[in-house]
Amino acid sequence: MMSVEQDSSKQLVLNTTNDFKAKTLTILVLNLMPNKLETEGQFVDLLNDQNHNLALTFLYPETHHFKSADTLPYLQESYATFSQIKAGYYDGLIITGAPVETLDFSLVDYWREFGELVDWSKTHVSQTLFICWAAQAGLFHDYGIKKYPVRPKIFGIFGHEVRQQAPLVEGLPETFYLPHSRNTTLKSADILAHPDLRLLVDDSDVGPVIVQSRDGRQTFVTGHPEYSTQTLANEYRRDLKAGIPITLPENYFYANDPTQKIINRWQPASQQLIKNWFKSFK
Repeated sequence: MMSVEQDSSKQLVLNTTNDFKAKTLTILVLNLMPNKLETEGQFVDLLNDQNHNLALTFLYPETHHFKSADTLPYLQESYATFSQIKAGYYDGLIITGAPVETLDFSLVDYWREFGELVDWSKTHVSQTLFICWAAQAGLFHDYGIKKYPVRPKIFGIFGHEVRQQAPLVEGLPETFYLPHSRNTTLKSADILAHPDLRLLVDDSDVGPVIVQSRDGRQTFVTGHPEYSTQTLANEYRRDLKAGIPITLPENYFYANDPTQKIINRWQPASQQLIKNWFKSFK
């Protein structure tokens, strides 16, 4: 049985195993998504089925200007900042996506802080997992890999096949699924041309999906393994209501009918990816 508790150091402790002598893995999560509580819940749900004792610390970027005055007090109470945790050493770091992919990286207000965190992680974190925008940002920061705009946006559930075998993709079915929601993509040729990167999963429709550094310590996933069943539906209906051009999410609603039920076919692969990621911790 899982227990969840928040301690005085702003760590969220997840006990998901009956082996209380097992090592507690320390995980940082830099949450860059606007709906902090929703994203927190998604990652807790993704991580809590891994039979590990976990101590999660959610981070927020100090240099970001928040539009809502209500956001910062909650973050200051429940989250930590990079400056508060950088003296420590951690098993894992997860950096979430962010709704800024149409901006040049240099125009993102926390871009310098993002780079400092990524550089710091190479000496203070065993494994780093970059999600969606963070995957593109990390690949640009460390390897100079550029992103490219796409129209319409990549939006829906897409089937993928493993291109190159590695421990990270062990146990995945021949075709596995991940949610995607982004306005930019990468070019496979750019990844393949870089000697320090491995392209593990590629897709002709959405571009590179899973990339790893040669040393295996950095993992870049351009999809959203953490998304809950309703996430894309909420995004679709939000944009429709706001009059923002949006296509029906692909391979998501039964019979591609938004009045029908949602087919969650990505959760098994998401859980397997995280299970494999945990196995890589030193």
